[in-house]
Amino acid sequence: MEWSKRMKQIRHDIERLSRFPTVHEILVQYLQVIYSHLENCQPYCTTLLMAFEALLSYELWHHKAMTKLAQSQELQMRYLVPLGVEMRMALLKLVRKLESLSVYRSEEIIVRELLKAHCYYQLGDIYATINCLEEVVNQGATDPVIYFVLGYNRHRLALSEYARWEPIGQKLIVTDKEAFEQNLKKAIDNFRSGLSYSEDETMDARLNFWIGLVHEILGEREEAIRAYQRAKEIDPENYGEEVERRLKQWQLEETMTSHRQLPSVEFEEKNPVKPISESELEAFKKALREIETISDLFRRMESSPGQKEPSEEN
Repeated sequence: MEWSKRMKQIRHDIERLSRFPTVHEILVQYLQVIYSHLENCQPYCTTLLMAFEALLSYELWHHKAMTKLAQSQELQMRYLVPLGVEMRMALLKLVRKLESLSVYRSEEIIVRELLKAHCYYQLGDIYATINCLEEVVNQGATDPVIYFVLGYNRHRLALSEYARWEPIGQKLIVTDKEAFEQNLKKAIDNFRSGLSYSEDETMDARLNFWIGLVHEILGEREEAIRAYQRAKEIDPENYGEEVERRLKQWQLEETMTSHRQLPSVEFEEKNPVKPISESELEAFKKALREIETISDLFRRMESSPGQKEPSEEN
């Protein structure tokens, strides 16, 4: 099949993927960015074309499986374990091929690094994801989607590596203040860079909302309010209600801070594994709808009774 026909099939596959209920619009936009840069490589690099085809096949498989499982009336962890292993192995195989691929033109490097970033993101390697996206920016890519994804992953890195959630006190405990704040401030810079290149109001609103969110985490309330209000002004339908909810929550927290009580400590009783109940089934379905990456899937499996994380050799 010639290049143009294969590229047409890729467009069709992205459209198919966008119709799955488990797919976030940012994923579709990210894949469209890869497509636009791959167009500039034609017809020189069929290896990158093949890698993109493989990535799309993985995503179609992934979201078809997630949708089917979320709709299942017999959802059991024994179905999720082999699925998670297969998905992980497919991603590892693809990213290793991409790592060994030598490219020299900027457009080709951008495509390769975007593909790698997505694989590493799915595998839960946030450091590698950020490194790939930084290389994309260094090569001259300016799409605001790239800056949004880079900022989002920096935010994710700060919360997952340099802080932990304390459920008893209902608060975030920062374990490395310098690294935590540094990554969050870089995330804000990435979101602002995205704004400087954006020509779309929906993306403008999203970037402003995330700027507000990160300022809120940093405790910078005035900056957060300005960014939130900007997001609300641009896109009141998607952000108006959420911004109002956050502002009201701040007021409530300030009112209750002086007499807040800690919840009582409860100990989980160790019980043998039982068949899944209706309530557990609904909980699993909700969890599946929230699964964004293969690493999220493994975390779901780890939190289930009687399950261990599969080893890489499996």
